[in-house]
Amino acid sequence: MTNAMRKLELRERIQAAAKTVFLEKGYAETKINDIAKAADISPSTIYLYFSGKKDLFSSLNIQQAADIRPEFERKREEICRTALHIFGQEGFERTTMDAIAVQVGLSKAALYQYCDSKEDLFLQVLRYYVAGGIRVPDGSRSDDDDWRAYLRVVAKGCLSGARKPDRNAFLGTVIRDSNKFPAFGAAYYQYSYQAARKNIVRFLTIQQERGLIRPGANLRDCMDVFMGSLMSYVVMYHIIGGVECDVDEDTYINQTVDIFVRALKA
Repeated sequence: MTNAMRKLELRERIQAAAKTVFLEKGYAETKINDIAKAADISPSTIYLYFSGKKDLFSSLNIQQAADIRPEFERKREEICRTALHIFGQEGFERTTMDAIAVQVGLSKAALYQYCDSKEDLFLQVLRYYVAGGIRVPDGSRSDDDDWRAYLRVVAKGCLSGARKPDRNAFLGTVIRDSNKFPAFGAAYYQYSYQAARKNIVRFLTIQQERGLIRPGANLRDCMDVFMGSLMSYVVMYHIIGGVECDVDEDTYINQTVDIFVRALKA
């Protein structure tokens, strides 16, 4: 047997042992030592083939590891939910991985099986934040001449997420800390604003092609004005402290949509 074949055989033995242990104990409870014992090798041998538990788990056939993944994802969501609260309260720099690990009942080493660094965890939380926030229907099959309804759905989705204190605090952290950590602002722009803009512009383009929006209107610029109005409401009345909201939310939505539609109507 060649050296290459022996290495391949050992790698496959490690993976087979890992699948058995993961299925028996679950992802969070499995340790590299457990896998090494099952494979009858030293823990250090595993690190010759994989960088850690997460890397080894990722190398497994997803279909065969299907029973593990729901548990893994549930724990990841718990971590994101907890980290969102702590990042929102403490800010990025003052938050420690130790504090997050304690709150989710993991050792610090186990927490790093779900992320590569604190920055990586923050970006995971940001994606989690966006996934639970604004809902923008694609509008690709809309044939309703009164397209205010679509825009109201967008506006309500944007403002409804602002009623949750933890989400507001986290967005405040993104806004404040993105000056020092530009990757955070860039990620928020990509996952939230840019994605929403793409769907809204697609919808508006369809309305323009149907003759409901005046020709020549710069839909991307107009959408920025619309979204800017909504974001200013969120920041002014939900992010900035000490400001009493004296504007009814439904009234604000209706007025914003009506002004926008009147400006674009053919």
